[in-house]
Amino acid sequence: MTKKAHQSISRTLINTLLTLSLTLFASLGQAESALTATDLPPWFKPELQVHLVAMALNSDQKTEFREGLTDCLSGLQGILQKEIRRGGADIPKRIKRATNRQYGKFDKRMKASLAPPQVVHWTQYLEGLKVVMAAQAQAR
Repeated sequence: MTKKAHQSISRTLINTLLTLSLTLFASLGQAESALTATDLPPWFKPELQVHLVAMALNSDQKTEFREGLTDCLSGLQGILQKEIRRGGADIPKRIKRATNRQYGKFDKRMKASLAPPQVVHWTQYLEGLKVVMAAQAQAR
């Protein structure tokens, strides 16, 4: 193989790789921009994000929020399974009570770490979260 042929093959390979990588980056950009509000988890919907931003949480409060939300959502998932396993009468009423207890724990935990001006936005967030989660549960 001559030196000229080798350079030609090298250029072709480099151009092909460059074209492929640019195509890949372009498709990743389109996939990222295709993210909509319906793709977000229910606790992070735009109508709830407004209240989160308005609370202006500091780093300790953000940590408390993340941990509290994780505990709350984990508890909500386990409620239905637990009550169905227990069986008996009036399962929907017991599920509703357990759900309210779970939200109550989350509310108490967050209010302990929030300043008074933040509590208003927290209450709005929690009420919105309850509505969104109830709608998701009914959709299942």
